[in-house]
Amino acid sequence: MGGDEVKLSCWKEDEAFQQLLTEALNNNETLKGYDKSDDALYYKLWAMYQDRVSGIYDGLATGQNKAKFVLWNSHLTQKENLEALSPERYTIQFWGNLADKSFQEELGNILENRFEVIMSNYDDLYLDCGFGPWVGGAANNWCSPYKSWKTIFESDVIRNFLWKHHERKDWYINLILGGETAIWTEQTGSGDILQRVFPRTWAYAERLWTNPDSDVEMGELGSWEEAEVRLAHFASLMSKRGITSNTFKPQFCLQNTGACVLPRASAQCATTPLITILSLLVFYAF
Repeated sequence: MGGDEVKLSCWKEDEAFQQLLTEALNNNETLKGYDKSDDALYYKLWAMYQDRVSGIYDGLATGQNKAKFVLWNSHLTQKENLEALSPERYTIQFWGNLADKSFQEELGNILENRFEVIMSNYDDLYLDCGFGPWVGGAANNWCSPYKSWKTIFESDVIRNFLWKHHERKDWYINLILGGETAIWTEQTGSGDILQRVFPRTWAYAERLWTNPDSDVEMGELGSWEEAEVRLAHFASLMSKRGITSNTFKPQFCLQNTGACVLPRASAQCATTPLITILSLLVFYAF
């Protein structure tokens, strides 16, 4: 049901809306005591709109169970307004930056109020970051830098957020339904969407499906080095089926597993790939 980037200023500046609002304040008991200059009034109206639309859906639905709707986190889901929503009716899709303290507090409060959550935090999961802006004169768009497949593969909300900030509240974990990478169409079209989405979304699918332990030794199951080999071969397989993706690495690396991996925490050149390449050059020279 949306909820992203609702601008109260649009409602405050629209003359037709303000006229209707004056009538509503005079005639609707639910709005008694509110003032047109008070933001709380507009959040109340927003919540009433949500209830009305969900009620319309309930009237059209054929099943016995009421549907559950998805809302982006917004001012309406912040602590002072969240009580207007019911966790029985709404799941919150969270786009906030988990490195930002205010967003950390907001997500913690949403979970504390027992709302189920879908993760789409932009610091890891927005796929259109790291490119030039489509509006304004900045060098890069607002959510830069680019989110690599490794960043996305290591986007673990349980270890990176819940265990760090909420003392391993296990019941919070049960409220995290999963996650979704996000890409927007301001700067993405049919010509580049597959390359923007893949292989990064495949990497996130593995994170959500298996949630491997990130604190493992290089090359062990759960490490990005181990995942990279499988993802590169999977990308090759999907390419043969007509589903293209961004290239992981040179074809040589795909054909020589492990030859293109630098040791962790080392800025020195890896000797094995260099020796392998020189050997190949010598072989072809003769």
